Amino acid sequence: MTLDDLNKPLEELHLKKDLLDKLKLKKITTIKDILYYFPYKYLDLTKIKKIKDLTISDEKITLVGKLSNIKAFSARYRKLFIISATLSDATGAIKVMWYNQPFLLKHFKNQPYVLVYGKLSFSKNMLIMQSPKVKILGKEKFFRLNIIPIYSEFKGVKSRTIANIIDKIFQQFAIDKIDETLPPLILKKLAYPTLGEALLTLHKPKTLKNIHQAQQRISFEEILYLELASLLNKSTLSKNKAPLINKDEQLIQSFLQSLNLSLTQGQKKVLDDIFQDLQKGKPMNRLLQGETGSGKTLIAEIVSLNIVTYGYQVILMAPTEILAQQHFERLKNDFKNFNFGLGLITSGQIFYAVKGFKAKKKMLDINRYLSLGDIKILVGTHSLIKNNLSFNNIGLIIIDEQQRFGVEQRQELLSKSKQNFVPHFLSMTATPIPRTLALALYSDLDLSYLKEKPPGFKQIKTYIVYPNKKNIMWNFINKELNENHQIFIVCPRVEDKEDEIASVKKEYENIRNLFPKANVAFLHGKMKPEEKEKILKLMQANKINILVSSSVIEVGIDLPLVTVIVILSPERFGLAQLYQLRGRVGRSIHQGYCFLAVSNLSDKSKKRLQLFLRSDSALKLAEYDLRLRGPGELLGIKQSGLSDLAMRALADINLLKKAKIVARYIFNHQANKNFAYLLKKASSYLDFLKA
Repeated sequence: MTLDDLNKPLEELHLKKDLLDKLKLKKITTIKDILYYFPYKYLDLTKIKKIKDLTISDEKITLVGKLSNIKAFSARYRKLFIISATLSDATGAIKVMWYNQPFLLKHFKNQPYVLVYGKLSFSKNMLIMQSPKVKILGKEKFFRLNIIPIYSEFKGVKSRTIANIIDKIFQQFAIDKIDETLPPLILKKLAYPTLGEALLTLHKPKTLKNIHQAQQRISFEEILYLELASLLNKSTLSKNKAPLINKDEQLIQSFLQSLNLSLTQGQKKVLDDIFQDLQKGKPMNRLLQGETGSGKTLIAEIVSLNIVTYGYQVILMAPTEILAQQHFERLKNDFKNFNFGLGLITSGQIFYAVKGFKAKKKMLDINRYLSLGDIKILVGTHSLIKNNLSFNNIGLIIIDEQQRFGVEQRQELLSKSKQNFVPHFLSMTATPIPRTLALALYSDLDLSYLKEKPPGFKQIKTYIVYPNKKNIMWNFINKELNENHQIFIVCPRVEDKEDEIASVKKEYENIRNLFPKANVAFLHGKMKPEEKEKILKLMQANKINILVSSSVIEVGIDLPLVTVIVILSPERFGLAQLYQLRGRVGRSIHQGYCFLAVSNLSDKSKKRLQLFLRSDSALKLAEYDLRLRGPGELLGIKQSGLSDLAMRALADINLLKKAKIVARYIFNHQANKNFAYLLKKASSYLDFLKA
């Protein structure tokens, strides 16, 4: 039996339809899907402590004993149903309590022997165990010690339910004897268990000893496929021709002088990297990461100018209409001394510009200018791909705030073109990507990083604001409004719920009451694209004074009059996300301010925010977030097609290095029949890389 044989629908396990529907919501539709839904932790019930040896510790412990003095009562001032009991073994006794679990009383009726698992605490100078997990052993204390796998639960599906499904699979299929997918050479070299052994160990472990190695084996294989897919993607691209472009130092200096700008050392290094790519005659495939305000757009302008002087055209794509418009306006002003045309195409605007002047046009006009070569740089959203445009000499595609733009997308863009070469590709992002994720997910792209800020950049002043200081913050904002400046108020949630976490809709009403003379609007990701564009245009025209928003503003919004951003419940955001949000202010000559308006802070949250205040690097914060939150949550790709084990392993630099070395070896020995399955399987992971 092969692993692919398990790509059978879950219906074959004769599960209830209601359960099947709940699993489908989590993209679990096949037997293999549930088999690769691994436990996230294990309860080790094999090590039993004696009560006489108990001390306070951070670890959870296992006790076995007889229950007595069982009492049940309701708390007087709180809606709590409490069960209190004494747990005794041959060495002593301890108090145990459960809250709001009345169903346990019927199991405790005959004062049974039980196994409890939990943490100890001190209460009234005595040790107590509160709300432990409990296993009823009966009248006798004879039982089989085991390790219980714990699966992540979701709405309507408990860990025990998933364990029962896994039991069914192991009863119906000889999982431990499943055909191996990795060649014996790799298994031996890395001392990994077979696939069947690893699956058995992860779902039905007999000891904790081998679980880590089994996890590594599963993770390694999935990451190996990613690495092979990256190599295949890179190889496919390298077989194409692209324009050979040399660096024109004199042209660059002349352009910079016209703007009264100079390059930072970081910008010079990035330009050297880019022009080394452009001089190879093969398609460049580079991702440019840059801190907010580090000058990514200036890099894009310089590269575009060099491309244009060779007679080629440039396409610049942005994720939103407002960002596309911002790019167009900047290019129009910066290239006013050059005699070539610029175009803008969005759902709401079509413009042509030359020498600093612009005019509204129709799509037919833009298409004609493109075909004649009059438009050298065309700016737009991804709708450019869908329009039937007459591209004929595209030398460079620049994508802002999207890491991927594959060969297929380039071919789709140029499907009506007669050119016989592939354009160069430059992606720009302010989203910090930790090194391990970059190694794994973007290894088919060459990476450049811009950290250094241009001279004169004003550091954004950042403050933590506690509830008793909020009035001072609101008074400061009122002063900024009187200076004709604008304000962002950012909330972690769109809808209101019964807790203290700020929501867009609730805060919108609060802010309107606080600032009755201001024009207040709200913005969130659930709004229709045209509604969002309308709000942002009004902000751009300074017809909105305060915008209450979700985190949708974290990327690509450049509004020079926004001087203050208030982030409510900042502990609910990732650190790198906070860094991005803060970068939305201070984008002009005006000083920028960021207020982190907290409510109840745990020690852990306080430590995170203090780190944010001290850090001057988005990348460092992203690395910290990666360790704290994991890759899936950091990138927003929890349901990605990769197992949870593989997602967590994306933070393991040593495992990634192993996978890269093995992938390179397999790629260089593609004729070896032992590697045929791996290469075939890797091609299916290309879709994940493009996502």
